[in-house]
Amino acid sequence: MSLYSVAVTVIDAVLGLTTRREHLHLERMPAEGPAVVVSNHLSISDPLVLGCALRRAGRRGTFLAMAEAFSWPVVGGLLRRTGQIPVRRGVDPAAAMAPALEALANGWVVALYPEGRVTTEPDYRPLPQAKTGAVRLALAAGCPVVPVAQWGAHRLVTRDHRSTLTRPLRWFGRFRSGRVPRRPVVTVLVGEPVTAAQLREMAGPDGDLRAATDLVMRQVRVLLAQIAGDDLPDLLRPSSEAA
Repeated sequence: MSLYSVAVTVIDAVLGLTTRREHLHLERMPAEGPAVVVSNHLSISDPLVLGCALRRAGRRGTFLAMAEAFSWPVVGGLLRRTGQIPVRRGVDPAAAMAPALEALANGWVVALYPEGRVTTEPDYRPLPQAKTGAVRLALAAGCPVVPVAQWGAHRLVTRDHRSTLTRPLRWFGRFRSGRVPRRPVVTVLVGEPVTAAQLREMAGPDGDLRAATDLVMRQVRVLLAQIAGDDLPDLLRPSSEAA
């Protein structure tokens, strides 16, 4: 068993203890061959959640991760030894294209977050505009993009790095202020793959990567509305109406 398999198996077990998870339509994930998986970005714990979902779908994930994480003790070594790809935000994100294309050429799944960072929206909805790298990768490799929505990881680890795991225990919570710790529900919903041919059609004759990216992210939002509709009731409304 590879180091990646061992690591994701352990993470899957830990998440099973700390969260209640729902994995919906994993059968939509291509069973073999290259694919680019895109998702909304809620928390630094997102790659753990998505990596376990990919494992349950029978796929290994190669993630484009922020380069800073590769310098963290223990974590950095694990990222390097499991073949994850560093991305230096604001420096040269295109430098990640070559190793990502190599991974796709090997028939692997490359996973990334087109928003480029954890969302800064107050209610954790996706950022208004995403980067075009996922569509660019898929077109270069001639492979599908698989849209995925996830919800709940932001309750496990928040934007300001608070966690449900650090809340007071139930018996202490009855006698002092502080919320009772709960295993948050974390849901992952896989959408239908968008083929390279469909992406080319979305981009049109001018190769408009922005148009194709916006359509893919629209699908992510549609999926997200299905699992987070109670928290984000106006997610699919035009921004002018939602305001």
